[in-house]
Amino acid sequence: MTKAPPAVTKYLGFTLLPHSGVSLVFTGIATTTLSAFDPSLAAIVSGTIVAAAIINEIIAVIVAKYAFKRAGEINETPRENPD
Repeated sequence: MTKAPPAVTKYLGFTLLPHSGVSLVFTGIATTTLSAFDPSLAAIVSGTIVAAAIINEIIAVIVAKYAFKRAGEINETPRENPD
């Protein structure tokens, strides 16, 4: 549909992994809702999702960099020192 090169379309999903902001917003909504019923359950859900988001952010950045390299979007030539 976008007529992007096959390498770009193949690795596009991996490059979108480091976006956990949406899950953290939904965590806030879920925690607020659950707090009315069971505050301990809200704490468990919040802690679990935040921990998963942190792990995802660490791993996803590495995977995204790999995907950008495989798609040919990162130039591997070393830069010259301006000094």
